[in-house]
Amino acid sequence: MAAVPPDNGGIVSPCYLYTNQAYSNLSISGGVASCKSTVYGISGTTTKIVVTQTLQVKDGMSWRRITDWSETFNSWYCSYPNSYSPIGSGTYRVKTVAKVYKGTSYETITVYSTEVS
Repeated sequence: MAAVPPDNGGIVSPCYLYTNQAYSNLSISGGVASCKSTVYGISGTTTKIVVTQTLQVKDGMSWRRITDWSETFNSWYCSYPNSYSPIGSGTYRVKTVAKVYKGTSYETITVYSTEVS
């Protein structure tokens, strides 16, 4: 499992077998948090992507879970949008954990959005 820091845009290293790129995006407007997880596998190689998306708020030195969503995509690519409201004041981010499959084998990718206040 690998974690990609939020300041590099979520681009996944080329060392992965079934994953090309993964992104985690967050925007907040009018009391609504709009989250999106995007994962590009490899066409002809990736067979399934299982995504868990978690909205988190900064709580002191750590991050606290607000809510999460999960979905399975029987494809080599996925775009997974969700929204949450009402959102309070604070600093938020979206954590995306994707299991990217080739048949029954998979690799786990973790990416974070930039922090939004």
